[in-house]
Amino acid sequence: MKTLPEPIVISPLELLKLTTVDTIDLTETHKNETMNKLPIDKIKQACAKVIGVSVAEIESRNRFKLPALARQFAMYYALRGRTLEGVGKAFDRNHRNVFHARDKIAFLRDTDWEIKHYSEQIEQALAS
Repeated sequence: MKTLPEPIVISPLELLKLTTVDTIDLTETHKNETMNKLPIDKIKQACAKVIGVSVAEIESRNRFKLPALARQFAMYYALRGRTLEGVGKAFDRNHRNVFHARDKIAFLRDTDWEIKHYSEQIEQALAS
């Protein structure tokens, strides 16, 4: 009689560790090395222009969709060469907000065509 192999048991915590986005090396997804550690003001301006909001809206506590999306994009690109805490201070936010923005944009870039399009436009604006 043939026996079945033992099942692999993974705890929910281990599964969460395997599926989190924070294990992705963001520097590999961006081939343009000249965009590392750009001034945060330039990043905010590029994100505001592409998304169609003002820099003041990015810096505000506004939680409407477009200003929040532009802010998350700006935090995502500001993380190049900076820490979560450093970016959080630059945006007057907690490091956890920056962590969420990084994970959300990294995930949506792979799954949402509109976010991917915004991302490509922002990268072009930052490269120029």
